[in-house]
Amino acid sequence: MGPGMTHKLRIGYWPLSNSLTSAGDRRRLVYWARARGHTVVTDLTRRVDVLVASENADFNSNFFESAKTPLIFDLVDGYLSPLNPIDDISRGVAKKISGQISGTVKPFSYHVKDFCKKANLVVCSSAEQETVIKLHNKNTQIILDSHDEIPLIIPSRNVDRPTSQNRILWEGQPATISGINLIALTLKGLSEKHELYFDLITDQKYFKVLNKYFQRDTLGLLEKNLHDIISKVNIVPWSVNALVNQAKEGTLAMIPIDLSVPIQALKPENRLLIMWRLGLPCLTSASPAYSRVSISAGVDAVCESPEQWTEKFNQILTDRNFAYREVLKGQDYLHEQHNQKILLHKWDTAIERALG
Repeated sequence: MGPGMTHKLRIGYWPLSNSLTSAGDRRRLVYWARARGHTVVTDLTRRVDVLVASENADFNSNFFESAKTPLIFDLVDGYLSPLNPIDDISRGVAKKISGQISGTVKPFSYHVKDFCKKANLVVCSSAEQETVIKLHNKNTQIILDSHDEIPLIIPSRNVDRPTSQNRILWEGQPATISGINLIALTLKGLSEKHELYFDLITDQKYFKVLNKYFQRDTLGLLEKNLHDIISKVNIVPWSVNALVNQAKEGTLAMIPIDLSVPIQALKPENRLLIMWRLGLPCLTSASPAYSRVSISAGVDAVCESPEQWTEKFNQILTDRNFAYREVLKGQDYLHEQHNQKILLHKWDTAIERALG
C-alpha cells in the first residue's frame, strides 16, 4: 500500500464530517490517502477496495452487513470506557433519537464494543486505548494524528527575553476546558506572582449534545470557575494561523485534564506533541499518554498535584535555559518518533492487514 504500490485504492469512508475537514478526518485517513494518491469515497454504495468507519458511523447500518469488503474501525476516543452507566445510556439514546445510530437502543459503549468485534481491524490512537480494544478485537493498530499542517517552530534561545508579561497557551475543544478549572486556584496564585495572560485557542461556541444540539458560549464555561482571572483570558477562534501566531507570543503551554473522565484520561499525546511542534515548553496533567511520552522524551512535563503545577510553572517562567532545553528534547522526540514516514507506514500497514 506504500509508495511501491502498483495500483491505487478506492477507500470507502464513513467520516466524522461530511466536508472531511474535521481534525479527525483531515489529520488521519484523509491525510494518508492524499499523501499516497488513493481515492476517498464517501458514497458507500459505490465499489471500493476497503471500508473505513469513523466514530460517527451508524454501526448497525445494513450496509456493513451486506458489504463483502474488509472493514477498518478508526476508534480514536475512549468510548469503551464510559464515564458512568447513565452517561453511557444517555449517549446511546441521543444517537438513536438523532438518527445517527439505527437498531436497538443500548449504551453507546455496547455499540462500540460490537462494532470492534465486527471490524477486520481497529485503529486507535494510544497504547492505553489499545489495551481496552484488544479485549474485543486482537487485530489493532496504533496511529496518531498527522500534525504536518502545523509548521515546526524552532524555539528561540533568547534567554534575555522580557518576562514582564507571560502568555500561557491552551488549545483544544470546549469539551476539554473543564480541565482548566481544576487548577484555577493555582493559576490565580501564579498570576499574582507573575504577569500572566491566557490565550485559549478554541471554538467560541459549542454544542452540549452530539456536537450538534444545544449551542452554548464557551466563555460561559470559563466564567463559572475562572472569575478571578477571567479578565486575563483571551479566547481566540481556532485556526492553524491563530495557533501559530499565539504560540509565537507564548511563554509556555498547559494541558490540564480532568482525569476522572475516562474519555479525557485516555486521550492520546497529540496535544503535547503539537505544543512541542509550536516551539513551546508544555505542562500537562498525569494522564497515561502524557506520562508515557514525557518519560520517553526525557522532559519534566507532568504535574500530579497543585504544588507541582506551581513549582514547574515557576521553573519555566524563571529559567529560560531550562525552558529552551525542554522544547529541544520534545522536538527531538518528534523527529525520531512522530515523523511523516512513520505515520504513513502505519496506515500502509493497517490497510494491508485489513486486506489480508
